[in-house]
Amino acid sequence: MDDVVVYRDRLDALERTWRVWAELGTDLTEEQWTAATRCPGWDVAAVYAHHSTFPRDMDGPLPPSMSSPLEEPVTAVEALRRFNAPGGLAYAAAEAVADRAVSGAAEAGRGELVERFAVRGPGAVRRLRAAEATRVVPWGGTGVVVELVEAVRLVLLEATVHLLDVQRALGRPPLVPPQALGDTARLLAEVAPPVDFIEAATGRSARSPLPVLR
Repeated sequence: MDDVVVYRDRLDALERTWRVWAELGTDLTEEQWTAATRCPGWDVAAVYAHHSTFPRDMDGPLPPSMSSPLEEPVTAVEALRRFNAPGGLAYAAAEAVADRAVSGAAEAGRGELVERFAVRGPGAVRRLRAAEATRVVPWGGTGVVVELVEAVRLVLLEATVHLLDVQRALGRPPLVPPQALGDTARLLAEVAPPVDFIEAATGRSARSPLPVLR
């Protein structure tokens, strides 16, 4: 499928998913904000603080396009494999990420956390729609570069996985836009070693390649 179409579809899915975050956060009680999640040490507010940095930071000028990057752009699959490899950033930075989520929730008011999804989210999507799908940008502090179409895929995965974390913590049904679920499921399947995944998924092996993310 054409990159432009894929990019548009992923942005549509991200916009819908962030809207669910905004609508869900609007009516939460303080007891619900402080409910424990399955992310160790994180309550609902900490998960909101963690993921809401994406719409907050993306609702601003995009990084300059890297027309001649020192490294070839990687796919979302490769970025996740590197990030979650033994000794990778998923392990090395886990404690720092957790600390930032907890401190970010303490510093931001509940209203600000919701506003990041309700206001900054649509702003970020508008900026991204105006950019080319193949624009090359750095991916956070990972040291790799990705095309925007792949960067949005990574953000959509984060939005989906953490929305499920929040919904489960609140005892809510897992209501996530189908496009987001489909793209996230495909990405996770692509990250897994293909032979191990196929044989486990078809009942031909008891050895599971999952989980693929820390």
